[in-house]
Amino acid sequence: MAAKILSGNEVSESILADVTNQSNELREKGIVPTLAVFRVGDDPGSLSYEKSIIKRMAATNIEVITYEFAMDVTQEDFILKIREANADSSVHGILIFKPLPEQLDEEEIKYALSPEKDPDAMNPTNLGKLMISDDKGFYPCTPEGVMELFKFYEIDVKGKDITIINNSNVFGKPLAMMLTDQFATVSITHVFTKDVQSYTLNSDIVITAAGIYGLVKPEQLREDCILIDVAMAQMRDENREFVLDENGKKIRTGDAHIDCKDKVAMITSATPGCGGGTGPITTALLGKHVIKGCKLQNGIQ
Repeated sequence: MAAKILSGNEVSESILADVTNQSNELREKGIVPTLAVFRVGDDPGSLSYEKSIIKRMAATNIEVITYEFAMDVTQEDFILKIREANADSSVHGILIFKPLPEQLDEEEIKYALSPEKDPDAMNPTNLGKLMISDDKGFYPCTPEGVMELFKFYEIDVKGKDITIINNSNVFGKPLAMMLTDQFATVSITHVFTKDVQSYTLNSDIVITAAGIYGLVKPEQLREDCILIDVAMAQMRDENREFVLDENGKKIRTGDAHIDCKDKVAMITSATPGCGGGTGPITTALLGKHVIKGCKLQNGIQ
């Protein structure tokens, strides 16, 4: 029996409706919620992401200002602009697109960014607040999106055994903290884990974000498992060749093999037929965090 699809789009629309209401209330007070985007160069992926952010924020009455830099921008000039945005009371959130060119030192940049204007938790101060469950900080949007998915579909993680296939600072580690805070029992696996299947087969929920299509296969999962696929990948066949659609384009997927949707109880995935993944939730939470920053900076409860 096919799995129940957990739609990221449904969760996103619910969040965006609330963001729009709060944005309108702020505008009635004469405050315009504003996000500053820092982009270096004109990478097509970054341009596409920026376009989607502008579209989503416009739909919620949030302004977007783009700071565009040449690929050879210096560390000094880049940080100077960050500090200018930090000091600008009309800017309530600053999003820095990554990856950055090699001459820019991200270790210095992330500390230059004001934690009060850091909607995707780039500054380690916000990760520290996550560690102590301080809700006045900002949590990374992508892992928080997974928690919003559970909340929307009333999936209680308390007491559940959960495996995360990702150990990054931007996803796996913060998500583990959020889940532990809700009394889940969490295992983090990664490229050096000896037997990932021994973890996934004993898990009520499996969350994957590796970017490798077919990494998660039906035989690695229980029939009552909930599979949350946050990855972005391209579909490949058994010979590791890209699978193309009728227009000759690569097919976007997640980590889950397409047959997983016929094995598990619930799934959300970029795999064709599985509902678009969690990406829309991430963008919606970016807007929610801009509103949160705007309120905190203006002393509004």
